Amino acid sequence: MAIDAPPKATLKSWFALLSVAIGAFALVTSEFLPVGLLSSVAADLHVSVGTAGLMVTAPGIIAAFAAPLVTVSVGKLDRRILLCLLTLLMVVANLVSAFAPNFTVLVIGRLLLGIGIGGFWATAIALSGRLAPAGVSMGRASSIIFTGVTMATVFGVPLGTWIGDIFGWRATFGITGLLGAIVLLGQLLMLPSLPATTAVRLADLPHVFRHKYARVGLLGLVFLVTAHFAAYTYVTPFFRVISGFHAELISTLLLVYGLAGVVGNILAGMAASRDIRKTFAVVVLLMGAAMMIFPLFGVTTLGAVLTIALWGLAFGGLPVCANMWMFAAAPEAMESGAAIVVSTFQVGIAVGSLLGGGVVDHLNIPSVMWMGGAFAFLALVTVVSFGRGLPKTVEAQPVASH
Repeated sequence: MAIDAPPKATLKSWFALLSVAIGAFALVTSEFLPVGLLSSVAADLHVSVGTAGLMVTAPGIIAAFAAPLVTVSVGKLDRRILLCLLTLLMVVANLVSAFAPNFTVLVIGRLLLGIGIGGFWATAIALSGRLAPAGVSMGRASSIIFTGVTMATVFGVPLGTWIGDIFGWRATFGITGLLGAIVLLGQLLMLPSLPATTAVRLADLPHVFRHKYARVGLLGLVFLVTAHFAAYTYVTPFFRVISGFHAELISTLLLVYGLAGVVGNILAGMAASRDIRKTFAVVVLLMGAAMMIFPLFGVTTLGAVLTIALWGLAFGGLPVCANMWMFAAAPEAMESGAAIVVSTFQVGIAVGSLLGGGVVDHLNIPSVMWMGGAFAFLALVTVVSFGRGLPKTVEAQPVASH
């Protein structure tokens, strides 16, 4: 009987939500692709590995500013149009990178990507409740989009490395641009009109910082993301130069990292639903431990497998912990809070990869792992010492209607 069939609007809403999650996956994958391509790009375009790290730093800096500024500058523009434009920008950025005749043009392409990353990520998170199918809470819808982001953070590097090893680094950017074009088509077909309910003002952004626990969470986040990208940006060069591993083994190790990250995302989501602060603290502790022991154990095959798996397991839980912390600390500031979290994450990416590049160029690759561990220790102290009193769980979110 017709009454038992799922409403058509619900099915369309699922497709709309998934198109945004896949778009987030494509964008964040594009951001992390260079981590596995640094050595190839450096050799082909005649720059140092540390300089090649600017491919990670550049979009991070731009995305940090783009997240809040795009949110404010678009006013009441239909969010469907905004999401599609940001996805289109990602396609263009990847094509510019794929055909770049020199490193300067490649960096320009990465700067364009930064605008798309910051704007899309902040907008997508804030829209999750409106895109949620009937009967699905905003929290669950948000977690689906976060899954796209998490999958990109854990699979972007091994995917880019694998494609680069087979077809070359230029093909990696080109194929990612093609993926973006497919995503754009899906968004044009699936996304409903999403007129802005209100325009976010520049004055609204600092509201999040009035909450003590929001400030604590953001400080811990920037320390930890700085730690991660200072070290992880140079994992592939470490395996090649220090460990002496061949390309196939490196791709396998990065895949292990990705698979462990998926498990970490699931486990962290379950644990954070019971106690956000303790879960975040465990994630920080495991990430810091992985970085500190990496130079010691990452030189043998078994040690590399175990260490990179531990690192991936911990990092896979970071996005869900960071966002749930913010939702618990400032539940009334969803849109502006999402923009600030994105900016903080991107600041950590930019600072970490920049500091890491300097350490690699002036010291050596193992030293950057120790530095990452030191920043992770600062994050642990921040979360454990100053996070006491944070609500253990996120308040239930209202169910979106269609």
